[in-house]
Amino acid sequence: MTNAVSEKELEEFREMFDLVDTTRSGRISCTELRRLMETLRLRPTEEELEHMLRSADGNDPDNGIDFDGFVAMMSKRVQTDYTPEQLRTAFKLFETDDMPTGFVSTEVLTHALVSYGTEKLTHDDAIRLLSTLDPDRTGRINYLEFVSLVGGGGVM
Repeated sequence: MTNAVSEKELEEFREMFDLVDTTRSGRISCTELRRLMETLRLRPTEEELEHMLRSADGNDPDNGIDFDGFVAMMSKRVQTDYTPEQLRTAFKLFETDDMPTGFVSTEVLTHALVSYGTEKLTHDDAIRLLSTLDPDRTGRINYLEFVSLVGGGGVM
């Protein structure tokens, strides 16, 4: 399972897994996965969480997932037509000095979505799209949310 990701991605997944596995059981429970999703401002239903656990590990969701299952789940969620380097480069294009490192302004992204590309969005459509990535209306989107937007496959 882990051979489809780079060493760097594997290290990042390990760090994330260790942060999420608060009980240090070597498995991530449904409760721990929910906390991760909420940290990423995602609000999956109980059924969606169970489906994620079952899909990742093929086991009863009550048992949680081990690291290999977590890597499988995460690598499915971040697969896109873009390389990680391309996504990082694109993200950096939208970074501005008035935003904390690792964040881009929804205002800047709205402008880009309505102004550039072959499939420009209307202003209302851009606002609607970005509001799903910024539900608390902070005016900024972090890197994982950006990957979800650009990659189209959804991040975590």
